[in-house]
Amino acid sequence: MLASSDVELINIAEKLPGQRFVVQKLSGNPGRDVRVFVVGKEIVGSVLRLSQSGFRANLSLGGTVEPYKLNEQEKSIVMKIVNHFNFGMVGIDFIFDEKGRFLFNEIEDVAGSRTLSMTSKTDIVKLYLDYIYGCFGI
Repeated sequence: MLASSDVELINIAEKLPGQRFVVQKLSGNPGRDVRVFVVGKEIVGSVLRLSQSGFRANLSLGGTVEPYKLNEQEKSIVMKIVNHFNFGMVGIDFIFDEKGRFLFNEIEDVAGSRTLSMTSKTDIVKLYLDYIYGCFGI
């Protein structure tokens, strides 16, 4: 949920009696994020997701998507995350801070991989199957 003022935050909290929640400042450029697609330990693509109507840029919420080319610093940030986990196939989402730098947001299963298919020729299903076969020596 998004609160635009302290009063709105109090109203939201009052509607959630006994619930625990985290309050954080909205960072950077709301409605704009990058999803980086990872299979195993490899970055296989990335997209810029944009919203004209809110702070969430999900395609399913009416957002748009376009190809995004990671720079070397962004790749380094992604690989620091990737090297700490054993992923099969995931999307790692980043928002931007006030200076346009990556801020880690979340790691998702890649239900949203259709955005990569819409913006590139990357066959993420084939890459994932190759990864799975490789894990089992097939």
